[in-house]
Amino acid sequence: MRIIVVGGGKVGTALCRSLVEEKHDVVVIEEKESVLKHLTKKYDIMGIVGNGANYKILEQADIAECDIFIAMTDKDELNMVAAVLAKRMGAKDTVVRVRNPEYSNPYFRDKNFLGMSLVVNPELLTARYIANMVEFPNAQSVEHFANGRVMLMEFKISEDNRLCHLNLKDFRNKFGNIVVCAIERQGKVIIPDGDASIEPGDRIFVTGNRVEMILFHNYVKSKTVKNMMVIGAGKIAYYLLNTLKNTKINVKVIEVNQKRAEFFSQEFPSRQIILGDGTAKDILLEEGAQNYDAVATLTGVDEENIVASMFLEKIGVQKNITKVNRTSLLEIIDSKEFSSIVTPKRIAVDSIMHFVRGRVNAQHSNLEAMHHVANGRVETLQFLIRDQNKMAGKKVHDIKLKPDVLIAAIIRNGKTIFPTGEDTFEVSDKIIVISLRQNVTHIYDLLKR
Repeated sequence: MRIIVVGGGKVGTALCRSLVEEKHDVVVIEEKESVLKHLTKKYDIMGIVGNGANYKILEQADIAECDIFIAMTDKDELNMVAAVLAKRMGAKDTVVRVRNPEYSNPYFRDKNFLGMSLVVNPELLTARYIANMVEFPNAQSVEHFANGRVMLMEFKISEDNRLCHLNLKDFRNKFGNIVVCAIERQGKVIIPDGDASIEPGDRIFVTGNRVEMILFHNYVKSKTVKNMMVIGAGKIAYYLLNTLKNTKINVKVIEVNQKRAEFFSQEFPSRQIILGDGTAKDILLEEGAQNYDAVATLTGVDEENIVASMFLEKIGVQKNITKVNRTSLLEIIDSKEFSSIVTPKRIAVDSIMHFVRGRVNAQHSNLEAMHHVANGRVETLQFLIRDQNKMAGKKVHDIKLKPDVLIAAIIRNGKTIFPTGEDTFEVSDKIIVISLRQNVTHIYDLLKR
């Protein structure tokens, strides 16, 4: 597809990389020539220097032939104007990044009076992601499928964990429909068979229906979050406090900027807002960070978040949530030291790439959901089986899957089936797939030729 991306910042750059990997024809519009040169040279794509909301620039980019127009600058208003103009000039679909809480109101979000195909708010998506982890604090990450009926959780296995050395056949006998669908061990990710076992140091990715996953989560370790500290009163913290407002979790926020601290005090009068540097050792100890069930480090500086989280882990905070936007840092830090790392850029790109893949012609199946886990090495996908799909009517054992692919669950009429070889695929089934293969757009991509 022909895709135009406006903005070559962190999200725009990551998006271009994903789009190029999936063989799309990409054009980037960026006002800073130096940024554009770096981007076009690195990914071998076309680039135009200019304002993405300028109709002459859009004409130069051949907007009338554009399948998807994506506005990713750091200016919400520019993104919206550019998207409206692009739509009027012939772009089939428009995607915009909108971050300002003022534009998250129901009228803007639900009525979509500007006619945009997708509105992406990285900070809001990240806040919801963090809220999931707070709800299930024993898990490193949590993903939802089929409107929450199926969950995928990641767990880190310590030496004293009750799951250590458990064979997966015995695991299935013990936990019924809970499935270990991937294991990360010593930097390598595998989709295990029944002969594999769970070992200390493993990160396991487990799926099941919501009720059984909640019970499994509590079996791993009985732990709940009653008191939470948030370091940094940015947009993510704003959305997070709104997300948690109807819960019983006691939240304290530490913010170094006086104006931001005052703003949060006015917006959230029932929360404790502290003015101070939440990444400083003496402030953390003074505010009793070691007594909190969870701490989310959400400042705008990745290095400060990492160092603060290392200290928090050292003093015994069991649930650390660390915001890291520069994915290059993930390659040099030992992620095992951190309870959970969130990357807003990656969460936003996943959301956009799910939309893009859904627009790729898929006659016999729809890609309804997509998530990446294990630092992007595992794709979790949800497909809808449509009429005339060649898998419909066939049993699972008759379908020849490529290596490193697992059918984790089938959702049929609202009920979850964890399939054996004797189960049959039917039209209108939702299929949850775990794959080590990348850039899957169609369910047929998972089948042997």
